[in-house]
Amino acid sequence: MDVATTISKGVRSVASDYDAACKRLLSERQILSRIMNEWIDEFSDVTPQQIERECFRDMPRVDTDYVGRDEIAMGRLDVLAQEDKTLSEGATTFDVRFEALIPHQDEHTKNVVRVEIDVEAQNNFYPGYPLLRRGVFYGGRLLSMQGDTVIPGSHYERVRKVSSIWVCAHPPRKYAGTVTRFVLAPQNLVGDAVYKLQDYGLLEVVMACLDDKHPGSSQGALGMLEMLLSRRVSADEKLDYLENQCGIVISNTLDERVVRMCNLSIGAIEEGYREGHKEGHKEGRKEGRKEGREKERKKYLHIIAAMVGDGKLSLHDAMTQFDFSEQELRSALP
Repeated sequence: MDVATTISKGVRSVASDYDAACKRLLSERQILSRIMNEWIDEFSDVTPQQIERECFRDMPRVDTDYVGRDEIAMGRLDVLAQEDKTLSEGATTFDVRFEALIPHQDEHTKNVVRVEIDVEAQNNFYPGYPLLRRGVFYGGRLLSMQGDTVIPGSHYERVRKVSSIWVCAHPPRKYAGTVTRFVLAPQNLVGDAVYKLQDYGLLEVVMACLDDKHPGSSQGALGMLEMLLSRRVSADEKLDYLENQCGIVISNTLDERVVRMCNLSIGAIEEGYREGHKEGHKEGRKEGRKEGREKERKKYLHIIAAMVGDGKLSLHDAMTQFDFSEQELRSALP
């Protein structure tokens, strides 16, 4: 095993665990209900507590269900696809996906209206393409995936609204502390025709950009997420903020998830890097390899750049924690 392979295992395994812990935390109903209440109009006139009790059809799915269109066509119609894959297209994986009942409805009534929601945790605001385009694409996939399950036989009156919410942990300063919603809207070119919002307002993308320099400085759900996902704040401080500022009940599960994510922060990634570096040198000596320092550094650079490209590590953290320049990292992006 060479240096690069060992470091890759050390860095990627810890980062993968951190990414999974972050998604599990975002899948908590108490967290999601506050996001929905503030950022999705259909849930704005009820309390987060009502959303928790009445609006979740089932538990949010976190990278667990992988059901392709072809499988759905063979009879698995009742399972929300966590991954949408056909024989001719690539795969799209959603971080946290679920459907929610719009309030003030009897869920036993025919054609109960629901909203399909996708929440994405994103560390890298510049992954090599405009992130907003990816958000629009994800929203389009959520709509198109209803073809086999929600609107069979061209029942387009049953199309559900979709909302793709992007939580950007390390945005550029000009976007920090902002939430922007993108929606379909009419533009009259000739005349003054009026159409029903319920018939065209079916896709929205929300870009929530955290202020990672001042966690908790924003109001409402944005401030909650800044504290929750900050690497600068301890687990005790996060739990105290959630309980006292957000009115969230701290269950044993939530407590454990917050503590675990904090333990898997950038400090743990650095530890994995150091351990991999040390083990790699041991392996190198055993095998008699004598690579120069610059050659080894280039190997590390490509591994860290791959992490940045995958969104597992922000460009800022890669530069500050691993001592690579922005130019080096951008040139090494896959």
